[in-house]
Amino acid sequence: MDVYDTILSRRSIRRFQQKSIDNAILKKFVNAARLAPSAANLQPLEYFVINNKDLCSKIFETISWAGYIKPKWIPNQEERPTAYIVMLVRDTKNPWYIRDVSLASENIVLAAEENGIGSCILCKIDRDKIKEILKIPKEYIVDSVIALGYKSEKCVVEDLIDSVEYWRDENQVLHVPKRKLEDIIHMNEF
Repeated sequence: MDVYDTILSRRSIRRFQQKSIDNAILKKFVNAARLAPSAANLQPLEYFVINNKDLCSKIFETISWAGYIKPKWIPNQEERPTAYIVMLVRDTKNPWYIRDVSLASENIVLAAEENGIGSCILCKIDRDKIKEILKIPKEYIVDSVIALGYKSEKCVVEDLIDSVEYWRDENQVLHVPKRKLEDIIHMNEF
C-alpha cells in the first residue's frame, strides 16, 4: 500500500478482533513515531507499549469511547483493543510538544493501517489513573492513548452535510462525515 492509499483507507477503529499483535510490529510503530518530525528536534516524547491482557483490561477502564454514538457505547469484551501505545511527554516546557505528539501519533496510525491493524487515538482518558496503573514517574505527562488491534468493523467516509457526528447504520457500519475537498481548498486565491 502506498502512503496516499494508506491515508485514504485509515479510519478510527473501535471494534477489534481478539488476535494479539506481535511485539516486533508494535516496536515498528514506535520506531515510526520516533522518526516523526520534532520541533527544533527536541524529541520530548516517549512511548509506553501495552499488550499484556491484564494491563490492557485495566487501561480499557480509563478510556471514554465514541462520544457521538447514542445510546452510550463501549466495545464489548470480544471487541476490545489488544494493544495500546501511551504517548508520554517528558518535557512539558517545550511549547511545541503537542505538535510533536500529533505528528508521532499520525505516524503510528499510518504504520498500523499499512500492517492491516486498526487504531484509534484517544484523548478523553483518565491520565492520573493511567499513570498509577503503569507506574509512570511523576515528571512525565500522559498525553493520549492509541488503541490498536486487528479490525473488526468497517468504516466509510461520507460527505459532511450538516453534522460532524459519526454514526452506525443498521449493519453496524460506522459512517464518518468529512468536509469535501472543494469546500476546504483555496488555490492561489480565497
